[in-house]
Amino acid sequence: MKALHRITGIVVSIFIVAHLFNHLTAWFGIETHQYILEKLRQVYRIPVLEFILVISFFFQAFSGFRMCYHIWKKEQKTKVEKIQMYSGILLGLFIIQHIPATIGQRWYYEFDTNFYFASRVVLEQPLYFYFVPYYFIGIMAFAFHLAEIHRKKIVQYISQEQANIHYYLILGIFFIIALLILYIFMGGKYDIQIPEAYRVY
Repeated sequence: MKALHRITGIVVSIFIVAHLFNHLTAWFGIETHQYILEKLRQVYRIPVLEFILVISFFFQAFSGFRMCYHIWKKEQKTKVEKIQMYSGILLGLFIIQHIPATIGQRWYYEFDTNFYFASRVVLEQPLYFYFVPYYFIGIMAFAFHLAEIHRKKIVQYISQEQANIHYYLILGIFFIIALLILYIFMGGKYDIQIPEAYRVY
């Protein structure tokens, strides 16, 4: 279980980093975001790869919840275990909502889940009261999970102090990424007009 969790975690992490990078390219305009999105889709929307990716996401959530449950049952938990448990729970909850919503709306409403799909929910009331913290917490849950895993691995080769610096640096980078993405998608960089086709809920 742990070995497969690790392997699917690498797959999921690569996609998430690419996905966040894609969102950051929106700083240079919606057209730039869409161009990069289409290039990425040429890879991850290959049917076999998309199936593997979706399965990897759901396995991450399922196996992560199981691992968190085992930590939860322990009477004495270390700080590291608590960070992994809570960030894992939040990340798992994000996955089981975000993936079905994105794929489901793509199939059900038959529209492109592009910049406007993501922007509308953080741009308009009352949606942004839920989705702004939802996206921020989702990104930071991934950041805490990744940073803790990295610290655990890297401390074998460097000092604990240096490993802690790596940990906080990763958190800081993702904190800035989360703020930048929300700033862009909430219309902070330029005016955003949501097409009527995306006002379906």
